[in-house]
Amino acid sequence: MKLDDIVTVYCTDPDISAEASIVNITKDSMRVMLNGIPIWLQRTKPGVYVGNAHGMEFLVKTGI
Repeated sequence: MKLDDIVTVYCTDPDISAEASIVNITKDSMRVMLNGIPIWLQRTKPGVYVGNAHGMEFLVKTGI
């Protein structure tokens, strides 16, 4: 993964997915821009990032 890559973000509450671009990435977290809204996601285990925003939980699986 690198900056400006497109990832699929899953919202667990209404079970919806959407495309988002990576705007920042560190060792254990990433920030994505989802429809103009920045969301910070923390790595919970290899290849899985979880974050909360606006009362909803978001999940990104990178496949690694």
